[in-house]
Amino acid sequence: MTTRIREATTDRDWEQATALLQRVYVDGGFTAADTAKQFMTRANLEPAGVLLVAFDAADMVLGTVLLLHPESALRQLAGASEREFRMLGVENGTRGSGIGAQLVEACVARAFAEGAQAVVLWTQPSMHSAQRLYARLGFQRAPERDQEDARGFTRLVYLRESR
Repeated sequence: MTTRIREATTDRDWEQATALLQRVYVDGGFTAADTAKQFMTRANLEPAGVLLVAFDAADMVLGTVLLLHPESALRQLAGASEREFRMLGVENGTRGSGIGAQLVEACVARAFAEGAQAVVLWTQPSMHSAQRLYARLGFQRAPERDQEDARGFTRLVYLRESR
């Protein structure tokens, strides 16, 4: 499967990407439906960062991730020389095809090109596939930075420093 990565710019990109995020996070049991509908919207995400989308030849969004701006209000972990990304989501039927890795690497490349010394993220303990992906892509666990989440789990923090 051939995929390309770009910034979400059109209404169609945003509609497909936010719908995908809501499906992935709600259906996976990671986020409550009402929270997803309220939080995973263009109005909330666009000012916070750059939404990258992976799309196929038919221009259908297959995956997405949000690379936060350095001063984003949604930033939870990133220090002064770090960038943070959130909400990696890949369409169920295309998982395992490398789309998630492409999106993460696009975030990392962009962050380092813009001067970041490290990229940081958090994931839920139940997101085993994501944890394997991050480890495979050179992210290291940073348990000293883990945070308790109000939903009753510990946010697992991962860090990748520039090489």
